[in-house]
Amino acid sequence: MELDKRGLDLHGVRCPLCDDDLETVDHSLIFCKHVIDVWDRVYKWWNMDSFFNYSIIEICGTPVSNTNSMSKFGKKIWQEVNWIGLYLIWKKQNAKVFRNKCWNTPVALNEIQAKMFEWISARAKGKSIDWLTWLSNPSIYLSLF
Repeated sequence: MELDKRGLDLHGVRCPLCDDDLETVDHSLIFCKHVIDVWDRVYKWWNMDSFFNYSIIEICGTPVSNTNSMSKFGKKIWQEVNWIGLYLIWKKQNAKVFRNKCWNTPVALNEIQAKMFEWISARAKGKSIDWLTWLSNPSIYLSLF
């Protein structure tokens, strides 16, 4: 939408994934039905409340309200989950637009899980992070640091 407003000749301004709405930042990264499915799986994976009431500003900014009981590092981990989710969703959408790759929600979730495991393992300061535990219940690591 922003590029179209600035006079760049685009083939269309509709969402390349769903074609149901205009391609805005909020729609592309949060509200597209395909993206909602990814976020829903991420939040369920973390045993967190649904994200459906959050805006892009809330996701990028301070941790959401259901993080009050987390440690400072736990809140940092949760914020990183959201940032990595946004980045990988954006990357997957670009693959669809520019390389005609199919959108695959389970693959998107797997990439988020793997990137987050890589991130937390590098920052765990000698603490062991188990891959299978990570996949089944990553939220236990929010209180360990």
